Amino acid sequence: MITGFLGDPAKRRWVLAAGICAIVGLLLPFVWAHTGADLKVYRLGGASILADPSGLYDARLKYISMPFTYPLFGALVMVPVSLLPWPLAYGGSVLVSLIALVAIWRLSLRSHLDVLRKYFGHPHPAVLVALVAGSVLLEPVRETLSYGQINLILCAVVLYDVLTMKRSRRGIWIGVAAGIKLTPLVFFGLLLVTKQWRALAHASAAFLGTMVIGFLLAPRTAMDYWTQMVSDTGRIGGLAYSGNQSWNGYLIRVTGDLAGGGRLWQVAVLLTVLAGLWLTRVLWLRGEHLASVSVCALIGLFCSPVSWSHHWVWCLPLGISLLTATKLGRRHPVAFSTVWFGLFILAPIWWPPRRGNLELTWNLPQQVAGNAYLWLSLTAAVLLAIGTRSKKRAVELDDAIVS
Repeated sequence: MITGFLGDPAKRRWVLAAGICAIVGLLLPFVWAHTGADLKVYRLGGASILADPSGLYDARLKYISMPFTYPLFGALVMVPVSLLPWPLAYGGSVLVSLIALVAIWRLSLRSHLDVLRKYFGHPHPAVLVALVAGSVLLEPVRETLSYGQINLILCAVVLYDVLTMKRSRRGIWIGVAAGIKLTPLVFFGLLLVTKQWRALAHASAAFLGTMVIGFLLAPRTAMDYWTQMVSDTGRIGGLAYSGNQSWNGYLIRVTGDLAGGGRLWQVAVLLTVLAGLWLTRVLWLRGEHLASVSVCALIGLFCSPVSWSHHWVWCLPLGISLLTATKLGRRHPVAFSTVWFGLFILAPIWWPPRRGNLELTWNLPQQVAGNAYLWLSLTAAVLLAIGTRSKKRAVELDDAIVS
């Protein structure tokens, strides 16, 4: 009977999915450490809106020194969360983020279904369950869940808005997402360089609408936020901390200048923006839409003064796009995905000594490990650029043969 059960390919897939879920369930308690710290700050923001919007950015929790750092509209969105009992709020946060994780996988796989079917066969629901469960162990994903962060939700919203091409109001959700947390503003660049003018207009209008709502809630506080606090990195946390996987964090750790990367950082940002938008446009025009939006996300991650490790949930769609848009990924999909996703599970950024500015004492091997997300993503961008050139050359050869 058991032999007959396991002889069914579909049932074997479900057994495999169940096994992966069990393994994840056993491992997760060992890496789940933050108990919703960021969600507590979100709830503080929502509660402040209900009590006194003008005091939003001065409010503090008793045991958490972090202030609310998002725009006023972001605090307004958190009002319902602040009204829920804590267990329900935290459990709901994890549940919604897991639903977003499912959406990220579905949107990413759907954009490359033909290519992935060639390597892995016809998709099955059990495969999606296994993939989603396994990806919970990715360090940015598990950190997002543990902190009660909204990164997975924003990632899913952006992917839906960008990749669902037939919608007449594309761009609105990008604008709303940027109104909650500023990081999605980078995707305005994708719409700009690919000349998606209507979607760009929708995104801009939606974002401006969120700003107007903030000014209606608390005009003086909104003015202070947009003119002063929006650029105050001191409210976010220690910039040298190894969890800050950005050019700024890297340069601080290398130079030892706690004030920031300075002119060198500005040059790195400029070059990254120019090169990133060029590659974003090229990939989009080649039909590699998932790779294009993933590269655009990297621009924001690299160039932001602070990109905490949980912001790097974009390693997931980026890794999927590498399997189909690069020569190495297409030739060795299993080995490539094992290495890529395996490194994000192992998270070398936490291996060297950290906290208390110990990052300023790192030697060369520690710099390599402690800035691993940067090096992995730079490698991905190079592979995508090479893959794009290879495809262009192949098309040119085909055209020459036909003519």
